[in-house]
Amino acid sequence: MSSFLPQAVIQEISQESSSAGRYLNPAKLTEETRLRFFGSGITGYEAWTEANEPIRWEQKPEQLPANIKQQPGRTPLKRFLAAVVYDYISDDFKILQITQRTLMDLLFKYMYDEEYGDPRNYDVKISKNGDGINTKYSLVAAPPRPVKPELQARFDELTCDLTRLYDREDPFSSTSF
Repeated sequence: MSSFLPQAVIQEISQESSSAGRYLNPAKLTEETRLRFFGSGITGYEAWTEANEPIRWEQKPEQLPANIKQQPGRTPLKRFLAAVVYDYISDDFKILQITQRTLMDLLFKYMYDEEYGDPRNYDVKISKNGDGINTKYSLVAAPPRPVKPELQARFDELTCDLTRLYDREDPFSSTSF
């Protein structure tokens, strides 16, 4: 490692929260990312407003609000899966939200495999190659192994309520906006 900046400072800056600091979006990955699932996941439907803000529903809405962004050739409503994950790169817990069907199908394949099962029992590596319509995603599971006790202890101290996503609130906050 370079002596240009102290390692502790680099880690501190890397972990500082930006508006998306506690979220992992597979579409924005720049390198393979190793994750461990914790807690229980949620699913629902998501659409983006003209102001570029997400709206999420637990059940498929009968009608979308008028301010939902419309793009030719694309459906504005997507199915999503969200979960708390430990991100080994940032050494932090984040929310992984998957809307990519390829990633969901790969995860479900491991979940149905009796050697893997529950995704909280193994790490996964997610990567992205390409851009736009040429984007390809991959998800590969590591062999199952128990979670490290220190990671479980950190998760047990974490305050996170994924259902707050449906109310456009921060899942890591203990108060409402």
